Amino acid sequence: MHLEWRLAVGLGNESIYETSVTLHHTYGIPYIPASALKGAIRNYVIQTEFKNESKALQNSSFISIFGDKDQKGKVIFFDAYPVGLPEIAVDVINVHYPDYYKSSKPPADYQDPNPVFFITVKNTSFEFITGIKKKSDENVLDKAFDYLQKALTEFGIGAKTSVGYGYFKERTKKS
Repeated sequence: MHLEWRLAVGLGNESIYETSVTLHHTYGIPYIPASALKGAIRNYVIQTEFKNESKALQNSSFISIFGDKDQKGKVIFFDAYPVGLPEIAVDVINVHYPDYYKSSKPPADYQDPNPVFFITVKNTSFEFITGIKKKSDENVLDKAFDYLQKALTEFGIGAKTSVGYGYFKERTKKS
């Protein structure tokens, strides 16, 4: 799938800077961890089909994909890596009223903006891979793949999705 605009994954991770980006520990490239993918897809399914987690955890189809406290899910989500060389771009969050957020001072025009720079990925395609242990569970895998596409095109992934980051364009399924 290809990014619609930009992607910011791992902004809240530890870093020597104010913000971070998730980089692979060996290759040094940005990637989307499998845990983030599974969490985003799981959240998408809960929000769109069940409205709350307790209803989802009563559904056998949901449990067969994601698991619960008593059993593992049948679907394996893998880290998503860029296809080819990723394009890196610097973006900025501009805090216009820093005194307002740090103390009880009201927002006012005399306060100096405090720009915070962060790294994003843009104009890059990522490969998303899911798997199963038993071939007999292929229908569960197909459903999970459909959820993956919908979650990434409708909800996005990573930070700042409410302002357009982390959304992907839908692609066809590969074998």
